[in-house]
Order: sequence, then C-alpha cells, then structure tokens
Amino acid sequence: MNAYPALENFLAAYFHQDWQVEHDDADAVLTYFLGSEDEATIALVRAELARLSAEDLDEAALGERMRALGSEYDPTRDGGTWQGWLQVLVARFG
Repeated sequence: MNAYPALENFLAAYFHQDWQVEHDDADAVLTYFLGSEDEATIALVRAELARLSAEDLDEAALGERMRALGSEYDPTRDGGTWQGWLQVLVARFG
C-alpha cells in the first residue's frame, strides 16, 4: 500500500504528462489545485508533504520518490532541485 495516497493523487492528477498544455508553469498548477480542491483534500496532501519532508531523503532519492508518486514535473529542468521544489510545495500548502 502506498504511504502517500493523497500526494500521489495530487501529483498524478495535476502534474501528469500533459500538465504544461493546461498550465503555464508549475506554480500555476499549484494555484489551480489550491483554488479548486476542498480543504479536506488540501489538508491530506499538506500532511503527506510534511511526512515526506521529514524523511530527509537525498536529492536522488527524493526525485525517484516524486516520480514514483506520479510527478511528470521535474524541477531540475527549470534549474531547480527536488529538495527546493518540496520546500515550495510545503510552503504553498502551509
């Protein structure tokens, strides 16, 4: 069983293969999700992001985990890091 079902649903549903067709950038995806989902769903993703952040994975392991959870967004293509993107997610879901 997946330890991060809400996070997997978020990543796979919003950062899917064609996310760039629907949104200008990753921040636009986050804004859309936070503005369209109910507070209970957002709270579940927030809690799972906090748990994932607490795992303190190295860059390679975190990238592998995020891809395994369904993320087709790769922050390294934009000059960022997986750790940096995780911190953006945690802050935005704050």
